[in-house]
Amino acid sequence: MVDISFDHTTMAMLKNLVGKTFEYYSCDPFIFTPKVIGIVGLYIDGESYKLTSKLEVVECFFDKDDFAVMRITPCQPCEIVTRMVDGQLIDTPVQDRIVRIDVVNDLETVTHDGKRSQLLSTKGVVFYLASGNEISFELKTWFSEMIHIRRGYGLVKEFRPLDHFLEGWKAGYVPDSEREVVTLD
Repeated sequence: MVDISFDHTTMAMLKNLVGKTFEYYSCDPFIFTPKVIGIVGLYIDGESYKLTSKLEVVECFFDKDDFAVMRITPCQPCEIVTRMVDGQLIDTPVQDRIVRIDVVNDLETVTHDGKRSQLLSTKGVVFYLASGNEISFELKTWFSEMIHIRRGYGLVKEFRPLDHFLEGWKAGYVPDSEREVVTLD
């Protein structure tokens, strides 16, 4: 199995964010839809973190291909920079306490000629706030660095349905997928 989900260090870091104040996030402005290219800065309790989506070569599903991999790492504020030509990051205030974080992982499996290939990947993260609001950051498509940002309620249900992975495979390839939501509180 290929595993590009958040590692134990990242999960422990996220768990330590529960109870802290999510001050604001910084990203490129939305053009037509609520998505940005490759990076969002998260400012939590005086610390900065970069949430990134970067294409990496991954060997799975009987081939090598570029897959979008989500990462969250502590950083200096100067490391949070636009990936757009002449881009200008904007700050969106949150000013609310984090009460819970959900990490959404998908396990995708393809069987072909009696062989099985699996990929475990983090599709996104949802911050639950004391006010009842939620903020999610999601990778909708495996081949795109776009990060989709939502604010609202019940956001885990808004993640791309598992059915999308099942579509479009050549004859002889049998896909399957399941979702795991890891709650940190």
